[in-house]
Amino acid sequence: MIYLDNSATTPLCEAAKNKIIQMTEVFGNPSSLHSEGLKAEKELTLAREIIAGSFGARADEVFFTSSGTESDNIAILGAARKNAKVGKKIITTDSEHPAVARTLDFLETEGWQVIRLSTKGGSIDMAELEASLSPDIALVSVMRTNNETGAVYDVAAVSKAVKRVSPRAIVHSDCVQAYMKEKLTLPALGADMISVSAHKVHAPKGVGVLVLKKGLVIPPHTYGGGQEKGLRSGTENTISIAAMGAAVEELTAMKERIGYLSELREYTVNTLGAIDGVKLNLPEKACISVVNISVPGFRSEVLLHKLSSDGIFVSSGSACSAKKGKSGVLEAFGLSDKEADGALRISLSHYNTKSEVDTLAESLNNAMKTIAKVR
Repeated sequence: MIYLDNSATTPLCEAAKNKIIQMTEVFGNPSSLHSEGLKAEKELTLAREIIAGSFGARADEVFFTSSGTESDNIAILGAARKNAKVGKKIITTDSEHPAVARTLDFLETEGWQVIRLSTKGGSIDMAELEASLSPDIALVSVMRTNNETGAVYDVAAVSKAVKRVSPRAIVHSDCVQAYMKEKLTLPALGADMISVSAHKVHAPKGVGVLVLKKGLVIPPHTYGGGQEKGLRSGTENTISIAAMGAAVEELTAMKERIGYLSELREYTVNTLGAIDGVKLNLPEKACISVVNISVPGFRSEVLLHKLSSDGIFVSSGSACSAKKGKSGVLEAFGLSDKEADGALRISLSHYNTKSEVDTLAESLNNAMKTIAKVR
């Protein structure tokens, strides 16, 4: 098997696997005061400290949730409620993940004005932003790395421009695809809130993180026992949280990983770009793990099935929207319908090799020779 769909989810690393096994014996509720509860609380605290360290943040700025989607929802809905008196205007982009985009669609039905900045070619239209600036901007939500194209957005520039005219605006960034691919901090992004997800960094599904700037208090949208300082009530998924901490610790210690991924992406770009009929969809600034291509004249679903039959797994786009038809993200990037219909996303991890990329290229080349083109 050659797995090249790491933007959808990642295989568990050894540290996460080992931690899960260890944690099967740590079954206490971390809110309980007896010794079994204290053991679980200790593991929760350790994971929180490790993850906080990966952001250069304080442990009390890290909140655990059930997913990146829930982190996005808590951040956006909470900030909107908190800042409603500042104004009813929100700045975002036209290519956000559905966890952000659909949440903002809901806020529009509640009377909020949502400005969606163009990201054609993989860059935010800053002139469009300047034309949209006003003191009534309450919230900004701009992803760091696009999950389909790999485009890296200048969140800090957007934040700086907005806060110049609306200093009370709260800035949120969905960093699910960027986490552990670059050093992320709240100050560097100009962000007040960052969302990430465990299963994108070789940890289990079912855990998300919201990093919340010290001093910023937003109202919850889940009420209950008061876990996570009342922001996200519900007993924490202690096993998976501990495994996330172990995964982040392991990735952090792998000093050559970022350089290796960068080199592997460049190799992938050059190898696939050399295939006649393949178009590279390269943003101006790209992350180190995603390569998006188009094979005009072929449907991506047909190519996917052919590659899958060869034991090679890639994607036609976001796994969260792949079953819902045409990708609005690829349209926003500037692809034609024909290019979007034949788009494939190759997403890498440090487990992948150049020989796997070579096998992908060979399989794709063969598929293009044997599959009938779409008229």
